[in-house]
Amino acid sequence: MARPSRSPRVVISSSQRAVRVPRKRIVELAAFVARAEGVRLADLDVAVVGADEMAALHRRFLRRRGATDVLSFDLSEPGAAARSVQVVVCGDVAAAEAAARRLRPQHELMRYVAHGLLHVMGYDDRTAAEAATMHARQEELLARFLARRRGARFRKARSDG
Repeated sequence: MARPSRSPRVVISSSQRAVRVPRKRIVELAAFVARAEGVRLADLDVAVVGADEMAALHRRFLRRRGATDVLSFDLSEPGAAARSVQVVVCGDVAAAEAAARRLRPQHELMRYVAHGLLHVMGYDDRTAAEAATMHARQEELLARFLARRRGARFRKARSDG
């Protein structure tokens, strides 16, 4: 499954209706996180699913009840130079959490993608200390990514005017 090219092959699917999936931004975010963490991605599969499907996956893989925000899987061959990753995010959870926090659902969805990627890159959140470290890194990367995109739009608008 792994490809030696520099940019990953990214497949994004959605079987839910709660959140519009910002495909281009997810591709850019994945490349940004991988670069920031010094990890090469060969393939990335992002599946955006509904609460029922996520609950079934959560039960199957982690033996826990209910929908969760994100599940991630490292599908890489042992010793591979580049990672093959699957990230499954729940659109329903993203929509509900975004509404509660007064955020855009697309930003919450991207937060889950970043979180899932960090999991396969070695971060964990099983203890309070690990969770604090992982969440701080996730928020830092997301903020830098979003600021970079805003800066690029501003520079483009100025050059067009």
